[in-house]
Amino acid sequence: MNLYEQLLTVRDRLEQIGANDASMDLVEKLLKKAEPARYDRTNVSQIQVLRHMLSLREVNDNDYVYNDLQELIGERDKSEIIAREDSAPAAYVDTNRRPKPKSFYKAQKEKAKKKE
Repeated sequence: MNLYEQLLTVRDRLEQIGANDASMDLVEKLLKKAEPARYDRTNVSQIQVLRHMLSLREVNDNDYVYNDLQELIGERDKSEIIAREDSAPAAYVDTNRRPKPKSFYKAQKEKAKKKE
């Protein structure tokens, strides 16, 4: 997703959490600035957009906006942790590969001789 699409997503997420009006105004201002890049094919991650927004002077001057953005980053971290936990193999699944004993290969060789 490009910058414009990421900002739209941030705006939707801010609306879902009931963010402060100052946060919404900041995102609208950034959307207007990013309008020329609407059809740009450069991918930008959402965490990059949120971190950039946190570095803006308007965010550092307003605690409400800062807290709203921190909440979005926190939700993002939680969803990444959940996704990582879901993708990890269960603890009871044996993932170690062990070599087979010599007797296994010996028996296999004997079976092959009997078939011939």
